[in-house]
Amino acid sequence: MLRSRRRSPYGAYLCAVISAVLLLLSVSLLYSRLSLSNSNPPSNPRTLLSDSISDEDSDLSTTSDPIDELDFIDLDQQQQQQQTQPPPTNPYFFDPITSSIRRSFKTPPIFTSSITTDDFTILSPPQDPSKFAFTSDDIPLDDEVRRKATVITSIEDALLLKSPSLREIWGEWFDKKSVFLRKDKMLKSSFEAFNPMLNPLLQDPDSVGVSSLTRGDKVLQKWWINEFKKVSFSVHKNTNNNGNLVTVAKGGTERRTLKLNDNGDNHIYADGNNWGYFPELPLRLSFNDFMDAFFRKGKCVMRVFMVWNSPPWMFTVRYQRGLESLLFHHPNACVVVFSETIELDFFKDSFVKDGYKIAVVMPNLDQLLEGTPANIFSTVWFEWRKTKFYSTHYSELIRLAALYKYGGIYLDSDIIVLKPISFLNNSVGMEDQAAGSSLNGALMAFGRHSLFIKECLEEFYMTYDDNSLRWNGADLLTRVAQKFVGEENKTIKQLELNKEPSHVFYPINSHDITRYFVAPTTEMDKAQQDVLLEKILHESLTFHFWNSLTSALVPEPDSLVAKLMNYACIRCLELL
Repeated sequence: MLRSRRRSPYGAYLCAVISAVLLLLSVSLLYSRLSLSNSNPPSNPRTLLSDSISDEDSDLSTTSDPIDELDFIDLDQQQQQQQTQPPPTNPYFFDPITSSIRRSFKTPPIFTSSITTDDFTILSPPQDPSKFAFTSDDIPLDDEVRRKATVITSIEDALLLKSPSLREIWGEWFDKKSVFLRKDKMLKSSFEAFNPMLNPLLQDPDSVGVSSLTRGDKVLQKWWINEFKKVSFSVHKNTNNNGNLVTVAKGGTERRTLKLNDNGDNHIYADGNNWGYFPELPLRLSFNDFMDAFFRKGKCVMRVFMVWNSPPWMFTVRYQRGLESLLFHHPNACVVVFSETIELDFFKDSFVKDGYKIAVVMPNLDQLLEGTPANIFSTVWFEWRKTKFYSTHYSELIRLAALYKYGGIYLDSDIIVLKPISFLNNSVGMEDQAAGSSLNGALMAFGRHSLFIKECLEEFYMTYDDNSLRWNGADLLTRVAQKFVGEENKTIKQLELNKEPSHVFYPINSHDITRYFVAPTTEMDKAQQDVLLEKILHESLTFHFWNSLTSALVPEPDSLVAKLMNYACIRCLELL
């Protein structure tokens, strides 16, 4: 049995004592360095005024004012300095008006100061305007100003701020110490997944550094580590007859699992035992048993399949309108929504509560693809789900397999049903009115074990390309349809495939759909949209709003798209 190592109870106290000793040594060394730097006296000490006039004070009378006497002494010293200062004799001077150096036969008397260069001395007045003048390249004209500008190396120099003496002496040591602390291996977390430097979820956004944690964060981090040490990932939780959780050891894990229903949120999830949910059916049915029981129990007049691969919060009113339009025309239809992302009882408190037969089912590819040419995809699911267009290709395979095994109608989530569609059989729609347009699989109606769907599954398996978006979808249907009609027994096989015109399923193509999300602004535009609306309601069975292109658009209340979405609604008060 493994025994955990215990740390000494005096280790923390020993570390604290050592840290205090090192801190005292650092402070003493710092104090000694600062005292040595300040103890050196200046080389030319300034003579005190009281010492310079001590002899004269003894001769002054007691009735005279000492302050006035000092004023006379300052005036005498200034006059002596002016007399001893030699007059400038350099013939060159700077002309601020023309910004040039000139030579004069007689030096103007206003020039009292000089700036010495390597070649000659340039004289300039004390209030020379050139000191504040700049050239076209923003370069000062005055040489002294340019020389002082080169000395400025930091923002403190520009603001005339004096850097602290501690930083001047110990600045390099502080920088090297911070680099050492960042690179020190001993300060890293032993669990890299919980290292705040590597995990942005553990970083405190209110702190200065990216690696600092609050006290509560540290407690939660320790709790996570302890919980991971306790839980074994090779066990499976089941419920016994009494409703208690029982942990059963297993050699392997399930191929896929959404979530275990042990978090107290009162939802039902797919966990390897539950593959679907409907209130009138028992739980813990296999995929095939649930599908058969749902269709048998519901006494379905029509079977409809849909696929949802997005998070639950993305199922907004615009997608709900598609489901409402279907149930508006076919209230007794049995709807199966295949999904890996939403709860099995997602519609329990909405459509199912209102009496509609809707079930969310987690697809079991082993059973769904059994006996089909595409059965190989059930064995490579783990690698397949890592591809770029997995969600789209997964939806295309599920719709083909469901139609082949059970028969019925498949609808995309962005399809609005305008008229009853139960009479459709072996039908697929053209995407556009142009000649040679491809087929679109957003709406397909086929019987069980259809020859066309079987050839589509064979084509899916033979020519699958994980780098192409449309190759396994619309392009696949087009390729199979061309070969399907061109083979022998054409009259018999044409009965297995009905290609509907584009205006039946897709009255507005993908190139023009965005313009109809905006309400008409003029009377002419409004009249044209009214005519188009009447034409669509008269000739079309469905309307496709092409969500892949319009997901970021919100239809305006009086737009054509909004009118079509609300045409056959059940909960019409909910805004799009």
